[in-house]
Amino acid sequence: MAQNKKGLLPKVEMFIIALLLIVAIVIIGKKCKSMESRFEQPEKPVSETTSFPVDTASIDTLVAVDPNKKVTPFNPWEYSRLYVTINDLNMRKSPELDGDLITKLSLFEEVFFLNEVTDSTQKINLGKEIADEPWVKIKTKKGKEGWVYGAGVNYYKKKRGGVME
Repeated sequence: MAQNKKGLLPKVEMFIIALLLIVAIVIIGKKCKSMESRFEQPEKPVSETTSFPVDTASIDTLVAVDPNKKVTPFNPWEYSRLYVTINDLNMRKSPELDGDLITKLSLFEEVFFLNEVTDSTQKINLGKEIADEPWVKIKTKKGKEGWVYGAGVNYYKKKRGGVME
């Protein structure tokens, strides 16, 4: 009879452990279902007739808007971030040394790569070295678009060596 008690005890322990495991799985499953339903709800579209309160007393000038013109807002997350590696880097309207100057960019200024690069490279004397890079189209945080010499930008904030200042 003593042997029956020893044989029965491990079976009861195993039954209790299995029961607790099943209860834990059910509870976790319900939590996952409730979290899943939060993300499945589609966003409600804003109707065109929705009106927003406007403080007309603070409006100085009205701007005419062309309803047929599609405006695509600039999304910096769609473009790679680059950093200026040469102080006073010239940003030009066209990818050439004779291109009209748009602005000068300061060292470590953050700009966005617009996924355009010239097909050919150009050798330019930077002072202590000669770089052979293509021209890169960028956009500044202020919204100006233009071309810079490829040696003047990098994915990392670092000052380019070999440049005479």
